[in-house]
Amino acid sequence: MKRSFFLSLFLFTVFFSYTVVAQIWQIQNSNFPADVIVADFSAVNNQVCWAVGQKYPQSSNPYAGYIRTTDGGDTWICDTIPGIPDGYFQIIFAIDADTAYATVYVNFGENSKGIYKTTNAGTTWNRQNAYNTSLYGPGYIHFFDAQNGVVIGDPNIETYTTSNGGLTWNQVSMPPALPDEFTWLNGTSFTAIGNTIWFSTGARIYKSTDRGYNWTILISEPQYIIWNPSIAFQDSLIGIYSLKKRGNFTDHLYRQTTDGGLTWNIISNSIIDNIAPTSLQHIPGTSATYIVSGGRNPGMNGTAVTYDAGISWSLIDNVGNLNIVFPSYTVGWGSQYLSNVVQKYIGPPLSVEEEQIDEMPTGYSLSQNYPNPFNPNTKIKYSVPQSSNVVIKIFDLLGNEIETLVNEEKTVGTYELTWLAENLPSGVYFYQLKAGEYTSVKKMILLK
Repeated sequence: MKRSFFLSLFLFTVFFSYTVVAQIWQIQNSNFPADVIVADFSAVNNQVCWAVGQKYPQSSNPYAGYIRTTDGGDTWICDTIPGIPDGYFQIIFAIDADTAYATVYVNFGENSKGIYKTTNAGTTWNRQNAYNTSLYGPGYIHFFDAQNGVVIGDPNIETYTTSNGGLTWNQVSMPPALPDEFTWLNGTSFTAIGNTIWFSTGARIYKSTDRGYNWTILISEPQYIIWNPSIAFQDSLIGIYSLKKRGNFTDHLYRQTTDGGLTWNIISNSIIDNIAPTSLQHIPGTSATYIVSGGRNPGMNGTAVTYDAGISWSLIDNVGNLNIVFPSYTVGWGSQYLSNVVQKYIGPPLSVEEEQIDEMPTGYSLSQNYPNPFNPNTKIKYSVPQSSNVVIKIFDLLGNEIETLVNEEKTVGTYELTWLAENLPSGVYFYQLKAGEYTSVKKMILLK
């Protein structure tokens, strides 16, 4: 809907500035030492989360420590894996509250690199039989279920798979690596849906559809070999990919694919154009919600969310985190750059709550929201008489698009969604429904 339409329809000239609610992250005590940073998270559910830490800057006296919570972050237990004199934790993958795998690589010495597994909540850790002759060791690790997993490391994108929970690891053949192509970048440089997994080295995106046994290269762009990537998929076809140049974080880009990664289109949006991405994730339990955070470069930091796979974005905060993990759309954790602090997300749910009502409509309709005025939640009801692609968007008084609530195929029925406007200032807003040739716009008032 054009800006002039709203200006001519309603003669309002009051300007409401967009502000971000600051208190959406709650600091939790990780119990990591002061000189240790949180390197990676793995959340099992809203209550159970693991994380690993490492000293920064790296030295010949590294730290192999981890933390674990089973009460949603109220308490974090900190411990170390004994007998690792020269290794660094990189990635952790947790199966449940008791079982987790951690990858350890080395920059100084040769004794500790490898995969470590615990089945008793960290009381003991056993080193797996892989990466015995590697130069550095493993990077990414992912388990598709309790038995089947894949790990990727260096040099030459060295990759192993297991089908028995890590009792044995077998090396698989990989496409030849490019010069200086390496894997330990961050915990969001790989993602998996079902038996399909993607990972990126910056220069290339790799994909396997059989749990890591066979791999293909989707794109190869050697000019980005020193760029840090993040990648996330919501299903086997639709995903988002971001790149950030190391050392110059104003250089970054975002892309979206709708064909499993064969082709990528640039995403241009004023909000994420100002966020140099360090972490990207699809939110579990949602169809098309992603969260991106940048927390390493002042002036380019922040966190944003999209509910429509990258078409539109909303700013959550302007501080950002280096790492984030969300096991659901209500709970998440993050850590800032060069910090041992864990932050828990306590903001509004990162989802548009929607339900289908048992009514058979005879035509398209868009009802007045209720309550109206509202603070901060309101319900929007609409009807679809035939299968249609439905788009519902929110606009401010000046016609600026604020958020896309729905953008998907809907079957015949009447639907009701709840819109959460906790991060927006008081004012007049408009919501618009488009389905086929039908368009309807209504006004609502947020009054805080």
